[in-house]
Amino acid sequence: MARLDCAGREVLLVEPRTYMNRSGLTVRAVMAEFDSRVENLLVVVDDVNLPLGRLRVRREGSDGGHRGLKSIIEALGSTAFARVRVGVGGAGADDLTAHVLGKFERQERVLVAKVIGAAAEAVERVIGSGIAAAMNTYNNMDLAAPEPPRAVEE
Repeated sequence: MARLDCAGREVLLVEPRTYMNRSGLTVRAVMAEFDSRVENLLVVVDDVNLPLGRLRVRREGSDGGHRGLKSIIEALGSTAFARVRVGVGGAGADDLTAHVLGKFERQERVLVAKVIGAAAEAVERVIGSGIAAAMNTYNNMDLAAPEPPRAVEE
């Protein structure tokens, strides 16, 4: 757990140490300890249903099959919290657990670094400018798409 300042607001950064499908226990305990409201919660999760290179920012919603989100929703009794889903691909993998817990291929690592940076920026945008601004910026971004060629100045 860490406290930091982001866009002039105090933020508590928490990484549950439980199994992912029990992360709601940690979230509920921390929120109770700091007397926080569910509307102030922002959850960042990996998402196999999104291809690597894509992000989805949402104001609220279902668990979408994600066991960590399911645990948080059950523990809080609410879906009314924001989330940033970070695409890791692999929805069709034979062994989904091995995919999620495994290492990225060498050729994917540059893209993974870009995705992590974009996810951190999305979190900062949610905190600093609001969920709508973050949704407008990041939901249509495809970091895996080839960059257009740049004009060469003569």
